[in-house]
Amino acid sequence: MNNQQLAIYLIQEQIRNQVLIIALENLGFDCSSYTLNISEIILSLIGINEKPDSLYQHYFELIEKAVEETNYCNIDEKLIEWSKTIYVELNNNSS
Repeated sequence: MNNQQLAIYLIQEQIRNQVLIIALENLGFDCSSYTLNISEIILSLIGINEKPDSLYQHYFELIEKAVEETNYCNIDEKLIEWSKTIYVELNNNSS
């Protein structure tokens, strides 16, 4: 698995995790300790060396948009679609 494939896979897992966390929080559970802290790894795999706070903010805004469009009926399709979209967006911004 090359860096691009791994980054896309990890983005998918971050979206999947966030969908689960939001569903559990809507049921009343406190899930603050169950978040994935893999954003720095993802950005490094994309080849981004300088990681200002604004980049992380942009990344998490993209994750939030993905989660808003993702539900358990379309999760496989949306994970593939959004992970590639986020990868391309971040890769374009790193150039």
